[in-house]
Amino acid sequence: MSNDPTVGSTQWAQWRKAVDVDDYESRWDRMGERGDNPHGEVDFVMQFEPKTAFDAGCGFGRVGIELAARGVEIVGVDLDADLLGRAQRRAPQLDWRLADLAAVDVGQQFDLVVAAGNVIGFVDAAHRSAAVQNCARHVAPGGWLVMGNQLKATWPTIAEFDEWCSGEGLVPAEHKAGWEGEILDEDPDYVVTVHHRPAS
Repeated sequence: MSNDPTVGSTQWAQWRKAVDVDDYESRWDRMGERGDNPHGEVDFVMQFEPKTAFDAGCGFGRVGIELAARGVEIVGVDLDADLLGRAQRRAPQLDWRLADLAAVDVGQQFDLVVAAGNVIGFVDAAHRSAAVQNCARHVAPGGWLVMGNQLKATWPTIAEFDEWCSGEGLVPAEHKAGWEGEILDEDPDYVVTVHHRPAS
């Protein structure tokens, strides 16, 4: 597999060129140092009381490491070898895997699959449905799929997330405007989609 961090998505390549990744990684540490909460996504998903979690598009491990600190067994997957290497350096004891969300088979299902940070929006458009559906296949009976994304003009819509998830047997549970559970207004620019696989 290529170690090129831009492989798979033109939009991801553009983001990588525009952002100082060292500064991006340390930004979350600085938030904690000044008393802000860098773990809103984890606070949100812990309401589902997961024992296992698949951190889809884990990046440098911010979400997965915090989940593990709260007692959740995690597997983190990302296609960006540089970011994944940062996760491995931060938490070498955790299970990090270099793989494509549209094709990876982690080998188990999880209580929670979470994709924070616009993960699906950065997937190449031709593979977004496959990435969401593959994530959905990793949700165990009774489990949850939670994804946060900006609602940009060319990025997936709420209806598309619902359609892709329903094709894998998940049902929509709620849509929120942010990780603090904000109510969606009539013209949202961000959505947290929550889908559930019935236990039986």
